[in-house]
Amino acid sequence: MKNNILGGLVIFLVVVTCLLMLDDISSKKMEQTTYEAVKNEKIETHTDLAIVDKEK
Repeated sequence: MKNNILGGLVIFLVVVTCLLMLDDISSKKMEQTTYEAVKNEKIETHTDLAIVDKEK
């Protein structure tokens, strides 16, 4: 009985996943958004590391 419930749950999830994938593939209502301009800003990174010179 327990195996039947788990098997049914797996089959149900696989069917739901397939239906969602088919819906996404077949729907053309949604338009993909594009960005008109992309701005890049150079950010200076400061490291808080100290440089130590070793004497020999």
